[in-house]
Amino acid sequence: YLKPVDEAFTAQAYITTDLDANQITAFHPGAMSYAHTQSVPDTGISLGMVSPNGREAMIQHAREFAEKGIPFFFDPGQGMPMFDGPVLRTFIEQANYVTVNDYEYELLRERTGWSEKEITERVEALIVTGGSKGSVIHHAGKRHEIPVAKPKAVMDPTGCGDAYRAGLIYALMRGMDWQSIGRVASLLGAIKIEKHGTQNHRFTVDEFRAHFKGEFGHSMD
Repeated sequence: YLKPVDEAFTAQAYITTDLDANQITAFHPGAMSYAHTQSVPDTGISLGMVSPNGREAMIQHAREFAEKGIPFFFDPGQGMPMFDGPVLRTFIEQANYVTVNDYEYELLRERTGWSEKEITERVEALIVTGGSKGSVIHHAGKRHEIPVAKPKAVMDPTGCGDAYRAGLIYALMRGMDWQSIGRVASLLGAIKIEKHGTQNHRFTVDEFRAHFKGEFGHSMD
């Protein structure tokens, strides 16, 4: 599923983080601007995610996931400013899950003009992360408060959102309940913040299971 674009550089991001964990990002899209030339395949995908990408590609891929009946996350992230209210409402209506941080969530509500109830009644789950405050998962009319996992050290927040989302995908595809899904995601974010760089952490499945039980007091499954 990789398409070389000879006339463009790979997308590049330079992220500056200060001692208070504030971040400034400089981003060059490069070949990402051609992402709309790749379509969602008809077979081989059971769960999708529409994350920050070229504007046209995000709109196209969400539409294709919906048309093909493939469940997917809408994860606008730093791509949120590219879309106005009507387009964001369409994304939400197409998606099965929406995941945003607390700042993005406020922006999403402001631009769509929708309340929390109006958003949650349109998706299977709404996941809102809050950094050190933990996260909240809205599902089937219930609000699940997910505690933050405690890192051994706070080294670098870059990539913690991606690690959290990897946990969502892993646990959801294994049929876990939303309380467990949120805790898997929370622990992955905590493990990531202990390392410099974007995704430089390593562990085995058995190590993760032991870490999970030690953190939350019960087994992962």
